[in-house]
Amino acid sequence: MAKKGLMYALLSALLLSTMNLFVKMLGSNIPSGEIAFFRGLFGTIAVLIVMYTRGIRFSKEDRGHLVMRGLYGGFGMVCNFIALVHLKLSDATILFQTSGIFVLIFSALFLKERVPKGAGKWLLLIFVAVMVMVNPFSFTGFTWFALVAILGAALSAAAYTTIRLISKRGKHSNFEIMAYFMITGMIAGLVTTDKLVMPQGTDWLIILAIGGISVVAQFFLTGAFVTTNAVVAQFLQYVGVFISSFYGFLFFGESLSIETVGAGIAMFVSSVMLARLKAQSGPLREGKVIEDKIK
Repeated sequence: MAKKGLMYALLSALLLSTMNLFVKMLGSNIPSGEIAFFRGLFGTIAVLIVMYTRGIRFSKEDRGHLVMRGLYGGFGMVCNFIALVHLKLSDATILFQTSGIFVLIFSALFLKERVPKGAGKWLLLIFVAVMVMVNPFSFTGFTWFALVAILGAALSAAAYTTIRLISKRGKHSNFEIMAYFMITGMIAGLVTTDKLVMPQGTDWLIILAIGGISVVAQFFLTGAFVTTNAVVAQFLQYVGVFISSFYGFLFFGESLSIETVGAGIAMFVSSVMLARLKAQSGPLREGKVIEDKIK
């Protein structure tokens, strides 16, 4: 089961990096909130069709947790889209990975998972790396969009932790969890958009690609957090940093600053060590969400 979770995490990293590329491409013409709305709209349609064909129904249990998971994920998605449009792909993606810190904290507080012994120094190193990237004490280097990315990471971590909480009851399909996220994500996109812009030409193709990729990626991501430890699954998402950096260079001519490279390496090494410590601290506790395999 743990190996399946690792595979899910790696596949979701590849797909989400590709989706982020399309979001940045579309962001020059369409507001970030509107992109989130369309992602939620097409995602909702796709998930409801799958649920109908497979006879999956909405459960009456845990609706509060399911809605909160959706709200955390929906507004976190909007924050991520805003950051993707205004920051370099590499910078935005690295800052998104701070969600691993929040997952560690939330897992300890709400799931009562043990914090690995010796984790403090690696968490401190991640914090220093984030400070280097955000550069809050510089009037020229600081940008509020970096804080938006971190807020998105915190909200995403809350969503992931809620998935783990729901999984302990074992009464919900992955697709049901995804449906709540897509629906609330659509709402979050609408309420954070001042003015809607009608997509033109190829914009619709990119929107469709974002919607399709997001459904499959979200399935793998949900499966990863259900079938393996929350912290381990989250830190495997660092694979997406390297993919996004390559996309940024290839499609937007983005270069990596020394600060970004240094901070990225420090965060990656720290994350690997944290994941290793977490794995050594005890056996993984598997979730019980009903798995729906993609055929």
